[in-house]
Amino acid sequence: MSKSPYEERIARVQELMAEMEADLLALSPSSNMLYLSGFYDEAGERLLLLLIPRMGGPIFLVPELYAEQVRGGPLPTELHIWRDASGPEGLLERALRPFRQQAGLVLVDDTMGARFLLMLEEALPGAKFSLASQLMARLRMEKGPEEIRSMAEAAAIVDQAFAEVIGLRISGLTELALARTLEEAMAAEGAEKVAFETLVASGPNSALPHYRAGQRRIEPGDVVILDFGCRVRGYCSDITRTVVCGDPPGEFQKVYEVVREAQERAVRAVKPGIPAGEVDRTARETITMAGYGERFIHRTGHGIGLDVHEEPYISPGSSLLLRKGMTFSIEPGIYLPGRFGVRIEDIVVVTDSGGERLNNCTHALQVVA
Repeated sequence: MSKSPYEERIARVQELMAEMEADLLALSPSSNMLYLSGFYDEAGERLLLLLIPRMGGPIFLVPELYAEQVRGGPLPTELHIWRDASGPEGLLERALRPFRQQAGLVLVDDTMGARFLLMLEEALPGAKFSLASQLMARLRMEKGPEEIRSMAEAAAIVDQAFAEVIGLRISGLTELALARTLEEAMAAEGAEKVAFETLVASGPNSALPHYRAGQRRIEPGDVVILDFGCRVRGYCSDITRTVVCGDPPGEFQKVYEVVREAQERAVRAVKPGIPAGEVDRTARETITMAGYGERFIHRTGHGIGLDVHEEPYISPGSSLLLRKGMTFSIEPGIYLPGRFGVRIEDIVVVTDSGGERLNNCTHALQVVA
C-alpha cells in the first residue's frame, strides 16, 4: 500500500532528524502541524501536541474535545487523550516516559507557548531544546505541484478581487470599508478566509509600510495601497497594488514607474541556483539608481505557503540558493513620509527556467474614481 502525503512527509522529517541527531519533534497547533498531519486548530489554552520521534510512529496528545477530529484525520497516529477534569500533566509524563533516557535534542515549534514548553522541559529534564524551524523550513520551502496549484487558485481570486474593486468608486469610503469590500470580493470568488488582516493605506498613510486600515476617508488625489490575500485549501495568496484616486500628487508617477521597473527586474532575476540576496540586490539597485534607495526600507520579499510569511526571505545579503518549487513575494516599495508610498507585489514560483508569477493582474497604473 502506498503512503499518504502525510506519511511521506513524516518519513522525510525523520530522515532530517537523523541528520541533525534530533531525538524528538514536538509541534503545537500551527502550520507545521497542519503540514505533517492534516489537522489544524488555533493555538489555545489546552495542551495539544504532535510528537514525532526519530524512529517510530507519530503520537498525538490531545484534549478530549479534539479526539474525534484527530482520530478521523488522514495521518495514523498513537492517540493519547486527556480530560479537563484531570489535566494533561500526568498523561504528558507517561507519553514521554519512553524518551526520557534518549531525548538528547528536542525540536519544538517556534510558536509554542511558554507554558507548554515549560511542561515539556519538566517532563524531559535532561533534554536540550531547540527550534523546529531549522528542520521544518528545509522541508516546506520547496512546494509540490498540489501546493502550487492551491496557491495559484488563491492568487487568481485576489487578481479578480482587485479587478472588481478598481471598477468601483472608492472616493469617500473609509479605509476599513474598502478593506471589507476587498474581503467580500475574495469570499464571493471562493476564498476560504483571508490570509491576513487586509491593508488599505490612503494618502499619507500609504507611506507607512505596515499600516493596516482605519477610519480615514479616501479623498480625491489620494494614493491608496491595497495589500490583501486569501487562503485556498490552507495555502495563502498575497498581492499589493497601488492606485491613485483621481489626479496624482506631484512626483507620484515617477516613483510608481521606478517601483514597477524594480519589481519587473527582480522577477526576471529569479532562477534556480542564485542567492536570494541577488534578487533583493536587483530590486534595490534599480531604486537606488533612481535616487530613492533610502526610502526602500524593507526586504524585497518573503516566502509564502501555509504561512503568509515563511522561508525563504528575499533579503539583502541572503546566501540561500533558490531552488525549484520555492514560492515567495517580490514587493519593492518607496515611501515618502507625510506624502505617499508605492508598493507592487506578486507571488513568484521558481521553475526550471526562472521565476513565474502566480499573480496575473495588471501592473499599469490604475486611476480610480
